[in-house]
Amino acid sequence: MHKILLTLPLLLIGCATMNNDPTLNQRLQQRDTLATLPAEFNSADAQQLLEFCIELNNQDDRNNPLKKADQNVYAKAPDWTIFFDSRHPGNHEWNKTWPYHKTDDHQKDPNNPESNGFGPLNNAWLLVQSLKDPSVFAIAIRGTVGEWQSILADAYATSIPAYAGIEYPKNTHLPLTFAATPKAELHLGFSYASLALLFDDDLGILTQLQRVTQNQKLSKLLITGHSQGAAIATLTHSFLYYALTDPKDRYKLKNQLSPTQLKSYVFAQPKPGNLQYAQDFARITKDNAYVINNDRDPVPQVPLSLETIAEVTQYIAEDNDNVTVGGWFNHVTESISHTTNTLRDKLADMFTDKMADKFKSANIKRSINAYFPASVEQPYVALADSLNYTLAGQLVPVFGLEKGGNQYPIGNSADSLLQHHATNYRLLITQQLVKP
Repeated sequence: MHKILLTLPLLLIGCATMNNDPTLNQRLQQRDTLATLPAEFNSADAQQLLEFCIELNNQDDRNNPLKKADQNVYAKAPDWTIFFDSRHPGNHEWNKTWPYHKTDDHQKDPNNPESNGFGPLNNAWLLVQSLKDPSVFAIAIRGTVGEWQSILADAYATSIPAYAGIEYPKNTHLPLTFAATPKAELHLGFSYASLALLFDDDLGILTQLQRVTQNQKLSKLLITGHSQGAAIATLTHSFLYYALTDPKDRYKLKNQLSPTQLKSYVFAQPKPGNLQYAQDFARITKDNAYVINNDRDPVPQVPLSLETIAEVTQYIAEDNDNVTVGGWFNHVTESISHTTNTLRDKLADMFTDKMADKFKSANIKRSINAYFPASVEQPYVALADSLNYTLAGQLVPVFGLEKGGNQYPIGNSADSLLQHHATNYRLLITQQLVKP
């Protein structure tokens, strides 16, 4: 014991010394030099798509008298035009403040992010068209705003199956496909936000994409989002991939676009699904989906992953079923699995019921009836059993500067989301991912 006590300070000194290790410092310096990027990663596309996110996510800053003079909060997209803006349909201008005079209690202020979204979760999005190549379009999805319905989409952090896990109406599972890998599961709140964004009868993504394809060529579709919008954009990429490979072509998009013409760049992505969903997304997107996350940003670390030993051992148990030697092992893991799944299922049922009630007022009935007639046989739905959330897409990291550094200083004002702001990502990408 005496020797252990004498050794402890030496260990602590050793630990402290390791932080000053010249090899480690050299590696940190190498980390901060320009990254070697994947071959298909296009820094210019990433920069441009982030501007669309700033248009959506910094609208409140541009309307704030204390911040409106700050040019950092303005989107800079000279080579693109807004084709459709869910906040103010018909708008084609960047950084627009619209004249607004309230005439009734139900009229939405298009300048207020807390009320200018649509659907039960107050979402918003843009469809943007390239001026250099009018056949190239981009979808940009807004992140969380400071309003309770939007925050609920983040808070409903339990999982549902990636195939037919969404209920609309209550107790009716829609045969929507976000992944085909067994046991792939999605974040419940992000899934229902995707439902509203995709299927809204008038403002939805499918409605507007069909409007485009009826009138002009669509050669490439980029998808982006920041924060909550990044997770929803990832699910949207998944959905559109499977929509474009749907044998029935129920969404009427296959003649205009192929899955290889989809590409996504998302920023500050919270985890959209479990490990099996991430594996499926990697399989279908290959070099066409990138996640740019700041290592100091807390948001990509949520929702918390709550993996149990039962998830790790489930295939071991299946492979060793009826093997005498492994019988005790199987019994223990099955008991753990049953307990955790029972708790998870009760939580999921409660959240799903609440979300289904919210969607009674959603403007998606006409679209759902068109794509999924009442005569369609309801799919079999396996129970979800995983909370092993992880990021989905090919990670391209950026490294935040303490207190914002000289690039994005925090000053003397507290800012718990300093490293999360889209404007901070703009500076980090320019500094670390763009060749001089």
